[in-house]
Parts: sequence; C-alpha cells; structure tokens
Amino acid sequence: MNVIEPVLDRPMIRHSYACRKGKGTHAAVLYAFRQCKTAPYFLKLDIRKYFDSIDHEILKTQLRRLIKDARVNTLLDGIIDSYETAPGKGVPIGNLTSQFFANMHLAFLDHYILEQLRPCAYCRYMDDFVLWSDSQAELKAMYTRVNEYVTVNLKLAVKPPVFGSAAGGLPFLGFLIKEKGIYLMQKSKRRVKERMAEISAALYTGGITEEKAAERERSVFAAISLARTNRFRKVVVRKIRN
Repeated sequence: MNVIEPVLDRPMIRHSYACRKGKGTHAAVLYAFRQCKTAPYFLKLDIRKYFDSIDHEILKTQLRRLIKDARVNTLLDGIIDSYETAPGKGVPIGNLTSQFFANMHLAFLDHYILEQLRPCAYCRYMDDFVLWSDSQAELKAMYTRVNEYVTVNLKLAVKPPVFGSAAGGLPFLGFLIKEKGIYLMQKSKRRVKERMAEISAALYTGGITEEKAAERERSVFAAISLARTNRFRKVVVRKIRN
C-alpha cells in the first residue's frame, strides 16, 4: 500500500474524503455544511452491504486500468480472491487493502455524477454520498441514473434514497447538518454514552489508568467536536463521574 496508494488515489475527485491524506470525516462534514447553505435540496445515497457486495472481476478490471505491472496485478488478484462473502463477491472490512480498494471502486461513479449529471455540488465518504441541487425534480432524475449506473456497471445495490431540504437537515456521517449549524444525531449520542460508560468501567476495575481514561475521553469528544454538543457533553461527564 505504501507503493500503490498514490496510484489508487489518482482517479479520486477532490471531494472524496475517506482513506485519504488531508481528508477525513470532519472535512467531509464541513464541506457538506457549506453546501447546505448554498443549495436548497439534497439527495443522500449509500450502497447496500457495500464491502460484502464488491464484485471481484469488476474491481480487478478497475485496478488494471490504473496498474500496468503484471506482477503487481497478480499479487492483488490473490488478495482479492482470498476472501468471499458469495462466489466472486466481497472484500474483508478490516484489511487495509480493502479500504483503499473500496474507496477507489466508486471513483468512476464520482466522475460519472460530476461530468454527466452535473449536480450543484457533490461529495462522498466511502459509500455514503450526497448530491445537491436547486430542484427536487432534478435530483429524482439524477437518482434514477445513479441507480442504473451502480446496478449495471458495478453490480451493486443502492439503498432507498433520502431526499430532503437543507432547512430540514442532512443526516451525514453521524451528524445532522443544517443551514445554521451542525448537530449530533441521536444514534451518535447513544454511541458516545456507551463509549464513555466503557471507559468509566475500565477505570473503575483498574483496567486503565486515570491518564489513559482522560486520553480516551478526549478522543471521544474530539470526534464530535464539530457539532453543537457543549450541553450534551457536560451531562454525559456529570453522569459518568457521579
């Protein structure tokens, strides 16, 4: 991956944010926040069972478009074929190669959306992607074409689409993004509470030191720092410490 990462990054668009240097969740959310201020409507999509559904032969064909060394391709073929969720399908979620393969796999869809459909704005974080437009009807037409592209060219299935208005809020990467601010979704709040409870339990039983507990708490809160969560964080900390 140290050698081929720059090659796999070559077809990526600017606003693809997963598994890339200088990108990440917060950068994706901030970009989405800016777009929700400029375009009134959005279409949010993601792929059903994405990692488990990636077609081996399509992935290999894409890799051969980028990598011309036969020995490297033979090595990558062996990695891809070493795992299946169904005949000729799936890459293991935990593997480093899988993260980069899966991110690159949708790069060609990115170009199709930007160059053929031309939404007002677009971004993707792995298999979660958002299109913005001034027209709801236009977004519905775009969804039809995206769904067809994904089904025919990638042999994947798109989950039911989420159409909405920026005023109502865009659910994206655990945040609820509105024109006036970024908020934390309820499921994300539950995860924070669960994680903080785990840290407290580990500290109480002697599994970790106070310094380690504080470090982990800072990490949890850093992950949600974009959102308006001051009151929520105070409540969580107070409950844990009591």
